[in-house]
Amino acid sequence: MRTTVTLRDDIYREVKQVAAIQGCSVGSVIEDAITLLLARRSAATDTSSLHFPELPVFTGGGLRPGIDLDSNASLSELLDEGSALNALR
Repeated sequence: MRTTVTLRDDIYREVKQVAAIQGCSVGSVIEDAITLLLARRSAATDTSSLHFPELPVFTGGGLRPGIDLDSNASLSELLDEGSALNALR
């Protein structure tokens, strides 16, 4: 595919020098550099080689009746349950 890219002058000079040393085109050097960058990014986001620890799973009867997880007041009452009010201060 043919496209136009804008590069800083110093980068272009360096790419041109590398192309001359390797005996290839400037486009080839740019393509190789982009290929390496994309491979490195892909490797950094690939989680298939990572080992994740097994997390414990707790089974139970689910939520207690009357507990509404969308209600701060309900959760606060549950947390305060069984505690003397003065002990909380």
